[in-house]
Amino acid sequence: MLDAHTDPFAPIARFYDLDLEGFNDDLGLYMELVGGRDVLELGCGTGRVAVPLAAAGSRVTGVDISPAMLAAARERAEGLPLRLVEGDMRTLDLGEPFGAVLVPLGGLQHMTTTAEVAAALATVARHLAPGGQAVVDVEAPHPDDWLPGPRPVLQHWTRELPHEPGSQGGTVTKLVAVEGRPVESLREVTYHFDVQPPEGPLQRVTQQFTLRIITAGEIELAARLAGLHVAAWHGDYDGAPPREGDDRLIAVLEHAAEPGVAA
Repeated sequence: MLDAHTDPFAPIARFYDLDLEGFNDDLGLYMELVGGRDVLELGCGTGRVAVPLAAAGSRVTGVDISPAMLAAARERAEGLPLRLVEGDMRTLDLGEPFGAVLVPLGGLQHMTTTAEVAAALATVARHLAPGGQAVVDVEAPHPDDWLPGPRPVLQHWTRELPHEPGSQGGTVTKLVAVEGRPVESLREVTYHFDVQPPEGPLQRVTQQFTLRIITAGEIELAARLAGLHVAAWHGDYDGAPPREGDDRLIAVLEHAAEPGVAA
């Protein structure tokens, strides 16, 4: 298991909720899908999805590889029917089925090889109960994803830093740098969080990670290998079919009639 020294998300976990402040566009989709069923969320982070589902009455198990993210989720989940597990979505085996399995908001894109994508969807299949449904949400590929080399650094936002014990407050500015590696279907992403306290010098927190550009064909093939099939494709959280220029690519998965064969 990871610790504070090996957890790649530990430096930026405190900024995660600030980064996604106000974003709940996908919650309606998951609320409708879950319908009170037991839920497994892979890549649950700080509980942005898992906590509202648990608050609505579902029994939820959230899994994440980052202890720092899970620590934040535990604070949010106090008193709710939410179990949090440190684990790797490539190898996880809880030995129990769930009526719904979710991989929200690009979580699958942290799988940097086709083998890892296939392993993650095998985990989905292993935990999906007969008759259950899974949802995988990734960024829809865009033409810029296939351009090699670095892109200009972009400022995404500046926000007030929440007052917490030991914190002076101040502001945080998020800057993002991306370098494309299209031959490998990868992007190297660097986040810079510039923290300006009320007094004293600016402090920069930097974290780099690799994201995979995942196509519909790759999801479909990995699903078939896992004994799943794509029951529906969506291009947004309202259920519209995918179209060119969409930001999201959402697959609803079910067990195939026979392993490895699409229904």
